Amino acid sequence: MSKLKTIFLSLTLIAMVNTLSAQLGADESPNKALPEVFQIGEHEPAFEALSFSYNTSLLAACDENIDLAYKKWLDMLQALESFAHSSGVDLNGVKMWMNVFWDEEGGIDHIAYYLKPQSKNVDQRYLTALFKEFSLTYQFPLTYPGKYSHYGLARFPVFAKPKPSPQPIPGTVGQN
Repeated sequence: MSKLKTIFLSLTLIAMVNTLSAQLGADESPNKALPEVFQIGEHEPAFEALSFSYNTSLLAACDENIDLAYKKWLDMLQALESFAHSSGVDLNGVKMWMNVFWDEEGGIDHIAYYLKPQSKNVDQRYLTALFKEFSLTYQFPLTYPGKYSHYGLARFPVFAKPKPSPQPIPGTVGQN
């Protein structure tokens, strides 16, 4: 009977420790539960919590100016491409979905990504390391009172250029 009681007490203690650990883990912020760079599909509960805590979109942070938001996204992708090139990494042919999470000052807190099936085959360990180094050095040129994020497509090389502002047709300005 004593051996059975010891086993029961041990199992009870283990259950209590597991419950306490789960409660402590649930109280942590999503930022602490996630690595800086990870693949979409990993860390799903923490990723969902992170997405809710960065509930402002890049478009909203750009005052709903879609041209400005698109330009800033392209500028960041071009900076990433340039950073990769200077690091000796060829991103040409890489196609992915990216979710970038910025702090109020434009620093990158997290990058989540998922390679598209049409992407060039790359070792994702190196891609993750590249994104991690990039996020430590790159400052997004947008400050906002809260944290914000963007989920979008990234293709390399970055060919798209932001379209110029529309110019009035000559002879139509000021005419009645």
